[in-house]
Amino acid sequence: MAEELQTYLLEHFQWLHRHPELALKEYETTNYVKNVLKQTEGVELLNLGLDTGALAKIEGKEPGGVVAIRADIDALPILEESGLSYSSENDGCMHACGHDFHTTALLGVAKLLGGEREHIKGTVILLFQPAEEAEHGGEKVVNTGMFEKYKIEKIFGLHTKQNMPVGTIAIAPGPFSAAVDRFLYTVKGMGCHGSAPQTGLDPIPAAARLVGSLQEIVSRRISPTETAVISVTRFTSGTSWNIIPETARLEGTVRTFNPKVREQIVKLMQAQAEGLEREGYQVEFTWIPGCPATNNDANLAELVRKEAMEEGFHVTLQHPEMGGEDFSCYQELVPGAFFHVGTGGKYPAHNSKFTVDPAALFGASKLMSEIVKKALKAS
Repeated sequence: MAEELQTYLLEHFQWLHRHPELALKEYETTNYVKNVLKQTEGVELLNLGLDTGALAKIEGKEPGGVVAIRADIDALPILEESGLSYSSENDGCMHACGHDFHTTALLGVAKLLGGEREHIKGTVILLFQPAEEAEHGGEKVVNTGMFEKYKIEKIFGLHTKQNMPVGTIAIAPGPFSAAVDRFLYTVKGMGCHGSAPQTGLDPIPAAARLVGSLQEIVSRRISPTETAVISVTRFTSGTSWNIIPETARLEGTVRTFNPKVREQIVKLMQAQAEGLEREGYQVEFTWIPGCPATNNDANLAELVRKEAMEEGFHVTLQHPEMGGEDFSCYQELVPGAFFHVGTGGKYPAHNSKFTVDPAALFGASKLMSEIVKKALKAS
């Protein structure tokens, strides 16, 4: 059974890896996943209500709880240099974050649980989410109303981890990944000749001071027991060497775990803008909220830990990470648990040489299947 399923998974994994697609453009991937699900015993396709992505269910013999599993399906705008025999056939697009692995593992769950539905009490929802890397896919799924429509009670998900060996998972209760927000400042002064700065109002020194003062928010205004990051990642101004420009623009990201700290930082960043305005500048501050922090339910995290140990995995403690994961959108609605599964590999995610070891596929599918069965029994 294990060898047969691993062969099945490898076939689908290699196809998905060869055909990566960007966020909200996963049309070929969506059709492929739906066709596989249609041919899988015990699986019923549902309407997700989005142009890309897929939704399906496995109805157990007896009524019971409803548990969902999510996999993301989109890829990244990267030219693949992995050297794999099944490398991307779509130039400039690559599965460099393991979403092909996640999708394949969930197809494996469908195969396993579809054949066991006579022994399942309750319903399993299989969610193949589009647009995790960009375009707010998790939020779009939430807005379809599927959680309310299908009365989902719990949700699980996993992510590959290249610096963990196959046969290892990392899980912990509480924070898993940070909230991801974006900000922009436009500082407007008055342009003038570079030889006569006194005749204008130079926005560049003001914006440069703003960069420094933003770092003081974390070091001096946020409790040392909290974790936060404010990074300015873009600073643009000017068009010529002898013209003091009219405007300067800053852009960057904020990462937090605590919602109260997140709110506090927004207010403090707005106050920085108001301070420059008192000097005579016109300042526009824009806050673009992203996904909230991923926060694992303690009981479900413990369920994952115990089941992983029973399946022979080496379990390590997951430390909170400052990267984002829109699985958190679902945890705003229902309890959930998200964990890392070791897939080996030399290069980090989002690298053109990123690879995962397909040998981890069977274990991931089997583990997820057992987790869901235990979660349904506990409902």
